[in-house]
Amino acid sequence: MKRTAMAAAAMLCAGPVGAHSFDTGADAYNQLVEGTAVVLTDPGLVIPIFALGVLLSLWRPEGLPQVWPVYLLAQVSGVVTAAFVGAWITTVFVGLGIVTAVAAALLPRPTTAIAMMLAAVTGLGALAVGLEGHGLFELSVFIHLGLILGVNIAVALPAGAARVALDKVQAPWMRIGWRVVASWLGAILVLYLAVDLTGGLS
Repeated sequence: MKRTAMAAAAMLCAGPVGAHSFDTGADAYNQLVEGTAVVLTDPGLVIPIFALGVLLSLWRPEGLPQVWPVYLLAQVSGVVTAAFVGAWITTVFVGLGIVTAVAAALLPRPTTAIAMMLAAVTGLGALAVGLEGHGLFELSVFIHLGLILGVNIAVALPAGAARVALDKVQAPWMRIGWRVVASWLGAILVLYLAVDLTGGLS
């Protein structure tokens, strides 16, 4: 299992870390797709969001809908925050993902305070990472919308999968299984962070 986790992390760590470059000359549709793709193809961005999705469904069956207003508002705040942060925000966000994954894996049932706090911080951090290196509204509105779309798709997919599984199989082992999934996400992020901190992703 350890070798499998290391191999997965190695594949996920293949891309460069840093400010995302955007083809601002593309048309509106392509800009929207490009913004969405940045989120869904960057492991340091998407895996922490996956961890949040799992945690929310372990918290409550309707966990994601209940925190979505907070999550969306935090994303708007992240757009502004991005103009004031540096490349370090990516490392911080990966660390946040580890905390989220550990909470999902170790807590039998996360509390409301933990779920709300992690949703808010993840929403803010995701947009700050996606737009890092760019000034406030330097990019088109469609790239911003694409990033927001990607951030919401990334949390909805694992949250939906976990909710359906937990609803269909109401047995202790199913919850344990999703907590194991969270632990694997955390393990991948730990390896990703280790490679990042040693300069392997630069």
